[in-house]
Amino acid sequence: MERKPDGPGQTVPQFDRSFLPRAHLEFVVIGDTHYILDPEPYAVEFASVRQWTGRLEWALRLAAALEPEFVVHLGDLTEENPQKDGFTAARRAALAQMERCGIRPHHVAGNMDIGDKPDPAMWSDGVSAATLAAYHEQFGRSWYSFDRGGIHFVVLNSQIMNGPLAEAEEQRSWAQRDLAAHQGRPVFFFMHMPPFFVDPEEPDRGFYNSIDEPARSWLTELLRRHRVQLLLSGHTHFRAFNRVGTTRVLVAPSTTTSRAGFYEAFSVAPPEEQGRNDTAKLGFYLVRVCAAGTRVHFVRTGGATRAQNSERGWRRLLTRTSHDLAASPAGLFLRTPLAQQSAGALAWPSVLRQRVRDDHPLLACLEAGVRHIRVPASDLGDELQSRRLALLREEGVEVAAVWLWSDRRSLADSLEKSAACVDSMELQVPGTLWPEPDCLRALALCSREFCKPAVLAPLLARESSPSKYHPRTRIGYRPGELEELDRRLGALGLHLDRVLCHLDAEAAPWDAFRSICARLPLSRIGRFDCVVELTGTDEVLAAERAAEALFAAAMMPDCRLFLSPFVDLDRTNDPGHGLLDRLSNPRRAFHSVRCLNSALFASPQPWRPLPVQQAGRTRVLGLESEQRRHWLVLSGGRSPALPRLESGGRGGDRISVVDLAAGMRRSAAENELPQVLEGRPGPFLISSS
Repeated sequence: MERKPDGPGQTVPQFDRSFLPRAHLEFVVIGDTHYILDPEPYAVEFASVRQWTGRLEWALRLAAALEPEFVVHLGDLTEENPQKDGFTAARRAALAQMERCGIRPHHVAGNMDIGDKPDPAMWSDGVSAATLAAYHEQFGRSWYSFDRGGIHFVVLNSQIMNGPLAEAEEQRSWAQRDLAAHQGRPVFFFMHMPPFFVDPEEPDRGFYNSIDEPARSWLTELLRRHRVQLLLSGHTHFRAFNRVGTTRVLVAPSTTTSRAGFYEAFSVAPPEEQGRNDTAKLGFYLVRVCAAGTRVHFVRTGGATRAQNSERGWRRLLTRTSHDLAASPAGLFLRTPLAQQSAGALAWPSVLRQRVRDDHPLLACLEAGVRHIRVPASDLGDELQSRRLALLREEGVEVAAVWLWSDRRSLADSLEKSAACVDSMELQVPGTLWPEPDCLRALALCSREFCKPAVLAPLLARESSPSKYHPRTRIGYRPGELEELDRRLGALGLHLDRVLCHLDAEAAPWDAFRSICARLPLSRIGRFDCVVELTGTDEVLAAERAAEALFAAAMMPDCRLFLSPFVDLDRTNDPGHGLLDRLSNPRRAFHSVRCLNSALFASPQPWRPLPVQQAGRTRVLGLESEQRRHWLVLSGGRSPALPRLESGGRGGDRISVVDLAAGMRRSAAENELPQVLEGRPGPFLISSS
């Protein structure tokens, strides 16, 4: 179950790949480790610097536990740069730590390794002939290529680009020859600095985060011409995702520290140390090359320096990304925009405004394997949002856009400009459950004309709520109203692709889905969308409600489940925790959805509901197929009191247990479950074959 690495350090859990598609190549990309020889001088500003080396040790041991084919280090091996007296000793100690953890990476040269880019506005010296020669003597040439698994990997030195050294032109000529010699092969790039961070038109000189012109344009043209599949870089300590032509451009985080200036992108105060200690954003990438494409998985380290006691006996669960969960109904309703962007502050280390965009919600969608996003149509007219939504669609996520019906304008005219940007169209009709025939015909006509599924949703603005003084808006049909809608559609000779169902905030999602299923099939309604609100600020209850909704959606084929909100709503009359907090960090609900999504839909099959079981305050929901049974255990954050699960086996038979919010999996005998789950708030998925 566990492996103990040689030398000092804590026991590292194994990883569980049970739900992942087969890969013919796996490698780890780790960046900006910033090993620090003596943290005390730095701790004058930031106390968390004392933990950096321990955080790095744990990240390296996790990377080694993945047993990758190889590891790439994206640069900034140490915090001491070449101008510091302790630089040589720090580099020696950093390499010794890696060796002790079983990591022997391909190295990429970073600014802390050889010097800054050639910009007199930078805070440290640029690359010199001496620092570059010393690096080459120890690590070999800083631009090189290698081949593994049918892929050509190219490593470039971003720090010398645009510089006066002869090696800059030598690297440029070499890269062009190397790529020409491997024309037609899949190509991946590694470098320390990204070509750009927000967009190709961002500043260069005086801007710390990216490569200056003219090298930036040379590089992006090279990516386009040779159809490079993936470029991975570091430097910013803040993840980002862009595209250059067909090239996916990903920026990796640090394993030790976040960077303060980027927190201008958020609408709440930064985490501790002015943003330098946002541990939820720390980690590295596992890249898996599969038959269907390349998948990039974010392995979160959370700033930990050792294994937690709660991890003993458990394996960390690796889950599928959106591309590989085609049968999943999991969706999100974006109550706040997908991307927030700020012009930023003029703050060290840049001498220009440090423009920044928060890509973490977009990346979280892919990490959780979300397949559907529901947005107001106004987002399609916003240049920033439309670009980011287009990127999501390229990554396997379908976009459903919402329009409000008005008889004063043509629905077709409203849809025409944006239909190519979406995968389905939702029409909300205000003031009535039963839209006029002209409205329904217009919706059906648009579906045929644009070849997009159309969704009907009533919007009723004066619904009473037991806990609110003012009425609230209800969008969608209650289960008991569907049969009347079906009858009315039949009288008009119309058929609707999809109908939106409303689930009351006080209702259990399991009961609501069972109620819809009991009314199926309906002759005039094709499929269903359901929105489930995560109300209140109790993280455990929100995680259970999200998991219950996704579990229930599995018994209704072809439905789409939109969880709302995605990001916390904290400045509204109806606050609620989402899957992410306002710093775009995951809450318990995020991991519960991420893990359950892969467990249920990695191998899609028809599911039948089992009777609900109750033991004290614990509810147990069940699904079964021809091959498997699943139970979702919901106990309100308390240690569950389990009823007999009727697994079909003997009490000592081994079954699978997933702690959904913790992202951990293990096997256990059924009669061991009370001890295994003791002290863990859950929710849990228990499975037997």
